[in-house]
Amino acid sequence: MTSTRKVLNWIGMGLFVLLGVAATIPLFLIIIDIYSKGIDAINRLGGLWHFLTSEPPSPLSKSGGVGPPLIGTLYMTALGAIGGFALGFPLGVYIGEMRREKLANAARVGVNVLVEFPTITIGLFVYAVMGLVQDDLNRYILGPVSATLKAALGNSVFYNYVSWFVGPLDSFNAYAGAAALALVMIPYVALITASAYASVAQPLREAAYGIGGREFNALFIVMRKVVSRAVLTAALIGTAKIAGETAPLLFTAFGNNYYAPFTGSTGAVSLWIYAASETPYNVQIMSAYGAAAVLLTIILILFISARIKAIHD
Repeated sequence: MTSTRKVLNWIGMGLFVLLGVAATIPLFLIIIDIYSKGIDAINRLGGLWHFLTSEPPSPLSKSGGVGPPLIGTLYMTALGAIGGFALGFPLGVYIGEMRREKLANAARVGVNVLVEFPTITIGLFVYAVMGLVQDDLNRYILGPVSATLKAALGNSVFYNYVSWFVGPLDSFNAYAGAAALALVMIPYVALITASAYASVAQPLREAAYGIGGREFNALFIVMRKVVSRAVLTAALIGTAKIAGETAPLLFTAFGNNYYAPFTGSTGAVSLWIYAASETPYNVQIMSAYGAAAVLLTIILILFISARIKAIHD
């Protein structure tokens, strides 16, 4: 009887191992395919540095890169990560610490729904909001600020640099794209933060309140240090999630293949991959593979960093 159980146990464990391997094979095949074709494409299009700094190729070009889309991705992802963390972290603290309150439970349900929300609808929402506030925002805030900066700096090189970041916004711009990415990131940060705070042992929580005194100090100063690694993991995972998003940017940043101010249409690596993969021109398809390799590298670095932090926790 004992030997039969051992045999069944080994069979069961073998099946679990086979299923695990089967689940990871497609992932490794995708990674191998992207890197094998992407590295070859980068070399054929002028080398790594040329590829990272040059504009995307036209149908008749022999070389090119992803310079403007890469800058747009980095800028919008950085802004989106800052905004998503700034809103998601306190929301996660509230959900994790006040989980017995009805409003906290409602917030948890809303956040769980937002995780599964089609991200393209978030892009449409930001696009609609931007259409409502754009004229007033440009007339009463951004226009006067831009005029003041121009009067103070003149037509200097420094003003030309500043005007890339500050000025009246077009219908499509990097800041709308960053806002959409921030909304996508919020639920990931909130849920991981809530789980981290909820897992704090009761004696440790009571000690934090005893040391911190006020509730704000206990939650955001004392207990934050206890869950800091988990919160950093949440930030890294959320950033990796939004770095490769395409759908929210279609209606917000729109895309641009040239170096241009962030107040107007802004490119992103994911948008270029989407556009180039649909063309019949081989040079642009190669560029899409190279862009995919660059984007995959960024996301893998973020995910691996998050997993290392989680293991150390």
